[in-house]
Amino acid sequence: MRGEPGSNHRCRTASPVAWATRIAVATLCLVVHGCDDVSGGAVELSWKLRPASSSLASKFVDCDSGLDGTRPVTGIRLHWQVDEPDGSASGDSQAWRCEYNHGVTGFDLPEGMANLWVTPDCAPDEPAAPETYIAPASVQRRVIRGDTVSLGAMELVVSVSYCGTPPTSQPCICCFAPPCN
Repeated sequence: MRGEPGSNHRCRTASPVAWATRIAVATLCLVVHGCDDVSGGAVELSWKLRPASSSLASKFVDCDSGLDGTRPVTGIRLHWQVDEPDGSASGDSQAWRCEYNHGVTGFDLPEGMANLWVTPDCAPDEPAAPETYIAPASVQRRVIRGDTVSLGAMELVVSVSYCGTPPTSQPCICCFAPPCN
């Protein structure tokens, strides 16, 4: 049997059960994905770690540099402070594993003008000492419900070399106790 004159393809019709299954799956997808709660805006960013010293051969370092005196950067935290249209202000943060090199919040930042900045974490909810890194300056963006604010790629400059060696004795990233400091 041929489906069309001159065609070698056989005409196949789906059984009523197959059609019912397809319709049920499509309807279920609409219910599951069509009703996501979007209460605010989202933020997307990427990051890389750059060593503070240019004497290193590599211009970027991994979250765990493996260099003496350092400990791994475990996360990158996005902070926000939003001035909402009603005059109130709200702030919060979200962190991602450092090695992901990319993060996106949910659509839960309140609408309004937002100050956004990043910091490295050395353990869950344990920020790195401010003297061990340089983060990009805070940026201000308008958060709109249902929209994503893109911060693009950010570089954090981290202290990973010449740490704790006389005469400099500067602290290394994520190292809080001897022999690190």
